[in-house]
Amino acid sequence: MESIAKKLDMLIKDNGLPVFIEAEGRPSRLANFYAEYNAIYSPIINGNTDGIIVLDEDANKWGLELRLYLHFCPSGIQVTRNRVYRKEFEYRINDVDVILELFNLGYRIGLN
Repeated sequence: MESIAKKLDMLIKDNGLPVFIEAEGRPSRLANFYAEYNAIYSPIINGNTDGIIVLDEDANKWGLELRLYLHFCPSGIQVTRNRVYRKEFEYRINDVDVILELFNLGYRIGLN
């Protein structure tokens, strides 16, 4: 059975429009994410990378958030209508596992 990420990848390619992936977290959580991400993928990322949102260390968020912004609304996955962040994209997916799998399919933090 094909994964949600692989189906999403096919839809993104068929759509032909860019997508954007961002990561958000506290500095301590992002440090671990940078180490894991940079050990596998390139180009390397850090707190100055477009697509990285560094929260205050005392922010009321504990984990890492990964978001995929799209110009279309795919089916088969929870999608949020996006009107606040990255306004040039109409839809957003907040699914860490799917986005981590998209990294393995060639997607990266930032504009894809």
